Amino acid sequence: MKRLLFISIFFLYYFDVSSQVVIGPEMGIYYRPYGFRVVSNYVIQNKVEYYAGIIGEVKLMTGLFAQTRISYIFRNGAESGLVRTFNPDLKDVILSNKEMTLNVDVLYEPVKNSKIGLGLGMIHKLNSQVQENFYNTNSIIKYFSPGAYYNISVVLNQNWGRIGLSARYFYLFKSENIDSLNARIMDDKSGFSLGFNYMLFGYK
Repeated sequence: MKRLLFISIFFLYYFDVSSQVVIGPEMGIYYRPYGFRVVSNYVIQNKVEYYAGIIGEVKLMTGLFAQTRISYIFRNGAESGLVRTFNPDLKDVILSNKEMTLNVDVLYEPVKNSKIGLGLGMIHKLNSQVQENFYNTNSIIKYFSPGAYYNISVVLNQNWGRIGLSARYFYLFKSENIDSLNARIMDDKSGFSLGFNYMLFGYK
């Protein structure tokens, strides 16, 4: 995670130290539904969630820009409900989902203040876990493995002065994995985000 943060910051400043760099906060909605399967139970989590973060943008050349974003996702967890099996040892499972995202995008501006581009992103799990509760033994905590998942995205930006609107569709290269024999994540590879940003520093 620290290495990717360094790369994204370096990416913004390397191309031209005289380029205008703008930085500001961004907030919006985040939607990435998934299925939470626990033995015989299947729960769909498809609520709209929220994120807050920081965006930075640098002009590489005429009509070409680079952006980077770091965001915290206020994700909802999921509960399996009572698990019914032939061997009734596992009672239920509770998923806690905490994420931070890092995105690096390259955008082209075909029309003034309107940009379109492609990017690469990383979803970093922040102590995300499942708590497996049993009838006859103590509860066990299981974590996501690995703790980072990568995606590719299509990005649209529209600006009105300091205020900007950013829309992103992203697709994970592989599904998330929980280090558990009882619980798994399914149908979680695609999602989108929509947010407003305000260019607080560096705007001219």
